[in-house]
Amino acid sequence: MKNKRFLIILLLLSPFTFHLSPLKAQVLSLDSCLSSARQRNCTIRSAALEVAVSQEVKKQMLWKFFPQVSLQGFAFGAVNPIIDIDVSQTSMGGGVGTFLSDVSQAIREGFGDTIDTDIKMMRWGATAQAQAVQPVYWGGQIVTANKLAKLGIDASRLKQEVSERDVLQEVADTYWLIAGLMDKRQTASKVVTLLDTIHNIAQVAYNHGLVTTNDLLRVQLKQNEMQTKSLQLEDGIQLASRLLCHLIGQPYEHELLLEPLKDDDIIALSEQPDTINVSNRPESKLLELNLEANRMYRRLTLGESLPHLGIGITGGYNNFFNQHRWNAIAFVNLSIPITGWGETSHKLKQHDLKIQQAELMQQDLTEKMGLQNRQIYDHLIESLRLMEQHRSSRQLAEDNHRISLMNYQAGVGTMTELMEAEALLLQAENAYTDALITYRTALRRYTEYNK
Repeated sequence: MKNKRFLIILLLLSPFTFHLSPLKAQVLSLDSCLSSARQRNCTIRSAALEVAVSQEVKKQMLWKFFPQVSLQGFAFGAVNPIIDIDVSQTSMGGGVGTFLSDVSQAIREGFGDTIDTDIKMMRWGATAQAQAVQPVYWGGQIVTANKLAKLGIDASRLKQEVSERDVLQEVADTYWLIAGLMDKRQTASKVVTLLDTIHNIAQVAYNHGLVTTNDLLRVQLKQNEMQTKSLQLEDGIQLASRLLCHLIGQPYEHELLLEPLKDDDIIALSEQPDTINVSNRPESKLLELNLEANRMYRRLTLGESLPHLGIGITGGYNNFFNQHRWNAIAFVNLSIPITGWGETSHKLKQHDLKIQQAELMQQDLTEKMGLQNRQIYDHLIESLRLMEQHRSSRQLAEDNHRISLMNYQAGVGTMTELMEAEALLLQAENAYTDALITYRTALRRYTEYNK
């Protein structure tokens, strides 16, 4: 009764357990892994952040079109007056000296020596200024910088596309690797079962003196060999599963459950590699942007030596002699570089050489992408043919093993023939699995690189 209650409680709690551990509750498909990678993979997320950074740079450049406003303020207080003059002791020459001497003499004649003849001023003061400058023409640098920032956004998006494509391809490769290893594990399990059956038959035959010790030992050695292969497969599955979980942004806590590996049918390719236009690939578009960016950098350098024109207004307030004074000035600022043309000409030649390098790089990489398309296509055709060949070989190996087992059970076959048939079957099964995985990987790569 207690066991029944415990079973009921366990069944009721199982949905919550599955909800907390979604990877345990459902079989992972390739599409679900790709979807998870798009949302959680660090490389893809970093590429998206790089696009956001480029967008902020573009917004930053927009402010260059608006007036540049600045505020300045200054205040001081001195221990002693900054201006301290005794007019009675003044010996200045010229009109100012004569004027101060006459003033000092008049003060002494009229008031005597009781009047302080010192002039003390500016023990404290304050000033404030505001200025706004609107660029009118800045050698084309502002416009070019904004276009360059727009190119940065486009380049970041293309890099994001490349990063996502490469990561998803790695996810698919790892997924099929795990599926292939799991399929090989099932094949190994079937072989182990067959070996157990053969061992039981051989043991009975040995007990009746029908086979020698060597036959029984041969089966036992094969069983030990399969145990070693099974351990290697388990280690490979665990390592590849950890890698897949890392790529899709999921924690690894248990063995993954993947969809069973199924045979693929032959497909008909719609395009030949020589007719595919590589200009649609993001790498080709990145090369075009790189060439355009080098041209814009040249324009920026040229703009440094062109006239700069700006209009503005400045206003200020000061209080140095206990008097509040306000003023405003409108101005036009024109700057024409004169002596920088020699240096700028060499900078422009450097940019011209860089533009030529970018053009050569674009030509070289475009040709290499065409060769890569051909290589991907050839690899797909080769993997397709190999898959069909190994499929036929697997069928022959299965038939041969079935006949060898029947002959051995009937007493007309030897243990050596049966072991050889078993080895050929295992080899054919694994070879077909590898060919199927290679074909699926090649097909996806061909599809992704030739959209």
